Amino acid sequence: MSPELDKALCEKYPEIFRDRHGDKMTTAMCWGFEHGDGWYNILDSMCHLIQARIESDSNYIKWCLENGTTPPEKIPQVVAVQAKEKFGTLRFYYDGGDNIIHGVVAMAEEISGHICEVCGDAGKIRDEGWIRTLCDKHARQDDDSYELEHHPV
Repeated sequence: MSPELDKALCEKYPEIFRDRHGDKMTTAMCWGFEHGDGWYNILDSMCHLIQARIESDSNYIKWCLENGTTPPEKIPQVVAVQAKEKFGTLRFYYDGGDNIIHGVVAMAEEISGHICEVCGDAGKIRDEGWIRTLCDKHARQDDDSYELEHHPV
């Protein structure tokens, strides 16, 4: 992903991406987002839902404490460990969260198989060589660059 979009996500969701520049011995986020710009909106929406869930939980716990009710266990903050493309779809590995957040991540990963990784338009998984999710335009460009690489004129 481009440095500008990388920076935008990290600034918008500092708790989720707090290890973005962490040590490679503790997080794979040190290598950044290992996918194209086309999945930025998927990640942005996913992170928005994750952080909203965590903040809503914190507000509910606060309300319980203020009203003398036993609060539920706090949902652990989600911290990204790795964000990458694998077998044509987004993979988002993380610590923390709960079952609802797990569902949000699973949905984002599934949606990525229908969105061009390059531009964000509708796409489909292509497995000519490297498995990627691409729109028709970028699939043609990918085929052309493969042909030039492997069968130079």
